[in-house]
Amino acid sequence: MAIFRDVARRAATEPERPAVVGPCGPLSFGALADRASERADALSAEGVGPGGVVISFDGEPVRLLVDLMAAERVGASIIVADSAWPHAMRGPALDAATAAAERHGGAGCLVVFTSGSTGVPRPVVRTQESWTYSFPAFSALTGVDATDTVLIPGRMSGTLFLFGALHALVMGAAIHPLSHWSPTLATEATVSCTTAHVVPAMLGVLAGRVDPATSRLRRAVCAGAHLAPTVEAVAGAAGIEVIDYYGAAELSFVALRRRGSPPGAMRPFPDVEVEVRDGVIWARSRYLAKGLDLSADGYASVGDHGCLEPDGTLIVTGRSNQSINCGGATIAAEAVERALRLASGVADVAVVGTPHGELGQVVVAVVEPDGPGGVALATLRAAIADQLHPSHRPRVWYEVDRLPRAGSGKVARAEVIAGLADGSLVVRALT
Repeated sequence: MAIFRDVARRAATEPERPAVVGPCGPLSFGALADRASERADALSAEGVGPGGVVISFDGEPVRLLVDLMAAERVGASIIVADSAWPHAMRGPALDAATAAAERHGGAGCLVVFTSGSTGVPRPVVRTQESWTYSFPAFSALTGVDATDTVLIPGRMSGTLFLFGALHALVMGAAIHPLSHWSPTLATEATVSCTTAHVVPAMLGVLAGRVDPATSRLRRAVCAGAHLAPTVEAVAGAAGIEVIDYYGAAELSFVALRRRGSPPGAMRPFPDVEVEVRDGVIWARSRYLAKGLDLSADGYASVGDHGCLEPDGTLIVTGRSNQSINCGGATIAAEAVERALRLASGVADVAVVGTPHGELGQVVVAVVEPDGPGGVALATLRAAIADQLHPSHRPRVWYEVDRLPRAGSGKVARAEVIAGLADGSLVVRALT
């Protein structure tokens, strides 16, 4: 990824230049480079080198960045893991990531995660260049440069936040990372931060809380879910320009909304070819992750829906009904359903996403009990406590006498979504 190389170059010329500020700092570029070098020496002493693997959790942002740069220096791959995973999830996820790094990565790859259909996070393997190639174009389109202080308000196991931090450091900007999302800490950071990488839910909170008289926040780079015009309007009233883009952990950048374009109207990111086939978005670029299921002509898709206008404008209309996007987290409905079907008293279940003004969608579980007595909400929550990440657990719970089914006997998830929207599906709220 060449992050260590660029940080070390900056450290050689401007060793006292701030690299990390806020509650995780202060740390200069010189100190950051020194820590990475010391960590690399320790890894080498442990026998970690080309072909090896380093595992780092996101609970301590600086430690994660140091591990990433140290792994790069010794030629090892790094796995970026989520410290909020339930204990039962960690082993299978890390085993899958190690195997993926060995199978697809080679020396120095970066392994991140996206939602898996089995409930175990699915590893996504990136080459060093699949992100850094996009850095110059990203700087040109967003205006983020060495004069900025960049707020990273979410866990860096999320690719949106990790990309934002690494890009800023390579550009010579200071980052203000938070170990977890905190509206209070993020709002306080706006007195010094000029740019923030956010999902729409975060932007809505920040824009409504900042004081324009003291805030230096002038730019929000936003992705991960649908951006409601109302949120952008509140941001604009607070003096924050919003730069909205569409991408995925597997695809990286796909399209970005240029300044002055109407909401939802995006143009393909430089060097990205976009096609819409049968209503599904496909992309081809050098930013793709390794090991994807490509079409014969080299395109990849994550199943999101959209349409392509004659002038090349991409309109993202939504995700497949098997994926739910809640506050930037992509959640596989099948994984939540599989965990809930193990709960006592459940005959079947449908998990869907319903619209939410700030989060994009929220996870909704519609349960069909296996008897007249129904099923207790406490039983359902206990069944998934050790199986699902907190962000993947349903926020709204319903019970229904009989779920709609297709001719094959499978639950008709699309009918559940439609029935909840128009009220035709008769449900009882579980509280």
